[in-house]
Amino acid sequence: MGMMKPAALAAAFLFGMLVCESAWAQQAAAPASDAKAAEEADAAYARLPFCALNAEGTGLAVQPCRKAPAQVPMPRRPVPQIIQPMPQPKRAPQVAMPGMPPSTPLPALTPPPHAPVPVTTCDAAGCYGANGVRYNNMGGGVVGPNGKVCNRSGATIQC
Repeated sequence: MGMMKPAALAAAFLFGMLVCESAWAQQAAAPASDAKAAEEADAAYARLPFCALNAEGTGLAVQPCRKAPAQVPMPRRPVPQIIQPMPQPKRAPQVAMPGMPPSTPLPALTPPPHAPVPVTTCDAAGCYGANGVRYNNMGGGVVGPNGKVCNRSGATIQC
């Protein structure tokens, strides 16, 4: 019994190989007949006359016909080369610049911002600064006692 299974597998394998070999042999024979048919078609095409126009120039003189072979080297068509010069741009005339009126003096610079105040204690409504002033929370910043919006950055407040 132990020998039957490998023998059956070997027989199935050999049978498969024979089937494939016969299929390939049939395919190999087909291109030979295709090549022969193509060779006959080429010979029939070579026997056709070259294509030429009829006397009126409206159609082919003989149909069917074959294309004339290309001339070696192919002649170039004479095409005139037209090179036009680039237009010269015209420059705008120079205009004298008007005189400048005397300038007004610059306004005085705003005083520098106050130095940041350290925060001592905070609750939900706001914070107390080290200077003893209460800063109330409002949106993303705080409002000082004079109504100015100040920036709170970590442990400092700057107005």
